[in-house]
Amino acid sequence: MATNNDVAESPEVLLVFPPLVESSFGSFYPSTAVLAAWLSKHGIAAAQRDLNTEFAEYLITEACLARLGAGEVPGVRYESLVASCARWARRERTRLTDTDGVRLFGRATQVGYVVEELAHPFVIDPDDEALASITSLRRAAHPLDTHAAFLEWAECDNAIPASVRLVGVSVPMGPQLVPALLLAQTLKAARPDVRVVLGGPALSLMDIPALDELLANHRAVDAVVRFDGEYPLLALAKQVRTGEWDPARTPGTSALRDGVAQHRPPTAGPALNTLPAPEYPPAAIARLAVPKLSVTQARGCYWGKCDYCDFVELYDGSPPYRGRRADAVLADFEQLMSRYGTREFTLITESIPPAFARRLSQLIIDRDLGITWDSFAMVDRRFDRELLELMVKAGCRYLVIGMETMTTRVLELVHKSSDREENQRFLREAREAGMKLSVNLIPDLPSTTYQEALRSLSDIADMVDCLDSVSIFPFEPTRSSNIGRSPARFGLIPVLDTSADSQAQYTLNHMSSVDPAMTSEERVDVHARFRAFARSVNLPAKIRAGGTKRRPVGDHIGFGTTIRLAVEDLDLIEVGGEIVCTHIIGQERIVIPEAAANVLRPYLGGQQFSVGGLVQQIGSSAAEALLSNLVEAQIVTECSGTPSDADPTRKLSLSDVFSAE
Repeated sequence: MATNNDVAESPEVLLVFPPLVESSFGSFYPSTAVLAAWLSKHGIAAAQRDLNTEFAEYLITEACLARLGAGEVPGVRYESLVASCARWARRERTRLTDTDGVRLFGRATQVGYVVEELAHPFVIDPDDEALASITSLRRAAHPLDTHAAFLEWAECDNAIPASVRLVGVSVPMGPQLVPALLLAQTLKAARPDVRVVLGGPALSLMDIPALDELLANHRAVDAVVRFDGEYPLLALAKQVRTGEWDPARTPGTSALRDGVAQHRPPTAGPALNTLPAPEYPPAAIARLAVPKLSVTQARGCYWGKCDYCDFVELYDGSPPYRGRRADAVLADFEQLMSRYGTREFTLITESIPPAFARRLSQLIIDRDLGITWDSFAMVDRRFDRELLELMVKAGCRYLVIGMETMTTRVLELVHKSSDREENQRFLREAREAGMKLSVNLIPDLPSTTYQEALRSLSDIADMVDCLDSVSIFPFEPTRSSNIGRSPARFGLIPVLDTSADSQAQYTLNHMSSVDPAMTSEERVDVHARFRAFARSVNLPAKIRAGGTKRRPVGDHIGFGTTIRLAVEDLDLIEVGGEIVCTHIIGQERIVIPEAAANVLRPYLGGQQFSVGGLVQQIGSSAAEALLSNLVEAQIVTECSGTPSDADPTRKLSLSDVFSAE
């Protein structure tokens, strides 16, 4: 199979991004590009490989889709959304990749979530057992067997350039940990002379006893880098070059020495304004449908006070916040534009500071760059309408906002910078400025009551016209956050059970607790209500994103209007005489009762039929009920032609059609 790795001439280092981060499908995660540029600046050539996106390509092979669609993968039922997506993907493969291998999926596309859904059965949430040996983990064949099959499909055992002596594996997210350990074993078996080093936030947030166990049980891992990776990786690469391998003496590194784990505390990371522009692998970038490249704005958060956040723990040894100058970021934009021809960027930041946003926006306008960009941001009174308008003028397409809740008491408890009124002000002024917002909400932050959650939902729903999209995240306390360290201060009761389902998909860092502010039933209800609200906001955005061209049925149709089932967007299966219809684009599912299914069965392949014919076949009342439901669920589409027996001149409203036979 074709891989997406770019091999520098005689590289000494191979940098790998392993599965599984569904949110990065269709894009290129920047960690290896940043490290490759740093090594290159110091005279060390590095190749890169994005196994995460290759895993997405593996998922849409015929063999994988067939197993998923048939419900033959453990945990995937034939009637499930995963199976529906797999069956649809087999039929509509050209909507996921083109003939040149360009990936048409990713979060910026209408069908991007489909591949994310296909990945869900293969996510491995690393708990304490993940620290055991790979041999022990393989006793539970699924889903690690799929990851092993993927590594074989991707030919990882013989794809290391001969000149490489060190492999760096970037592990930002918890679900990558076990696949990274399996990858280390695979690489070591193929090339025992290669040193394998793991690093990234998932390792930086791991406590020392867990690191001890990992190093003891996974001998294919020669070292672990924690916190800023530039200086430790460079030092390890030089050790390999000179043959003086002793990682335990390198600051910021954990490794075994004489069978005992040694942990060296980190020194300060590099000054960010001295970092070179990231070096993205050209062949991998060429296969992206929308090549949007990432540029570092800061490490750490300029606010840094939110008690539920542990990202501020990632840079031990350095100041908690390090920001770059606007002119340095602009220089990266210009260099990447020249090198790759792209004009779409995203800023790597926990939250863009208002003053920086103003300076960067003005520089972009002054240079007339003609780019688009996006960023994370927080609700901050300094983001007023004037600044937001300036950012829009400078090409800022949208901001991702961690708003979390509209309940002032809870916002103050967890030390957010805003309150209900400030959130409302920000939303209004963003709308007036033309700034698109993707808002993240956490319905059950610590001590939130059922009534407070519902009021918060009502408040945000009242401002729905200010939102472009909404994401819902159930709250999860992590051990490395302020809440995890002092749960009682936030109304949480710690419990010993560590088997809780982990939204963060990193059970090793999960702190099991009980929040008595809501009952379990209330919490389930709140999450369901918030998710329903998010779907109502996000569905129109998905439809606006494009996709197969078709004509939705409007309010005014007549007996002669020709319609069909929009099968290009649907998965249709029969279960017990009923038809289960899944709208792949809208992520909605309806069950068509047996009587209606009998009527629609001749048209399940997309054949055309007229409204008048439907009325004549089953009567006006039944036709009105059936067609109204199909129109509302966007399951039918209007055709450009009309049947020969129709009367195209008779144009009536839907209600008129069914008022008389």
